[in-house]
Amino acid sequence: MKRLLVIVILIGVVAYIAVQYLKDRRFNPPSAYDYELSQNIDTDFYDRAVLKEYYKTALEVGSYARSLWRNDQIDVRFINNEDFESTRATEVYNEMIATAKMLETKLELSAELKSKGYNDYEVRMYFEQGLTREDINFERNYHLLDLKIGAKGAAVWELQKLLNTDSDSIPQDGIFNLITANRLKTFQQNNGLFPSGEVDEKTLKALIK
Repeated sequence: MKRLLVIVILIGVVAYIAVQYLKDRRFNPPSAYDYELSQNIDTDFYDRAVLKEYYKTALEVGSYARSLWRNDQIDVRFINNEDFESTRATEVYNEMIATAKMLETKLELSAELKSKGYNDYEVRMYFEQGLTREDINFERNYHLLDLKIGAKGAAVWELQKLLNTDSDSIPQDGIFNLITANRLKTFQQNNGLFPSGEVDEKTLKALIK
């Protein structure tokens, strides 16, 4: 009789421990569900919607996973091909992580570009039009293209400023004369370009580099 009572008590204790374990397991999902936010993103990204979506998606990853753990006992980290709900839940979870990672990569790249000197406008052109900083700079100085002897005005003055160095300078008078042409030819020769004395595309890129 005593042995039976002991067995009953042991069974009761084991059952109690099992229930508490399952209860604790249910309401204490793995911390690995949380998506770790990057510390290297551009928090001043020009498109605030992208930044907002990144934080929103990253936070929803953990919330979604924990809700499935608590309500359906589904661990989205491990796919169960024999259970449709489990399989679908894991797919959705992985899609959310992929979205967060994609946004994170974009924001990290923006931060990296800014660390190299890009401003907000240049970062925007990089993402929206695929333009590098060199491309943008070329566009900004496009008005200098095709300058040659006889030209006058602000564009020539800018060209003369670009040609001037501390050790070798020419008058900045806005007049493309023989002095400016010869200085340009010297620049072209020093940069491995044909000394035409005119501002062609290769010369302009070398000037603004």
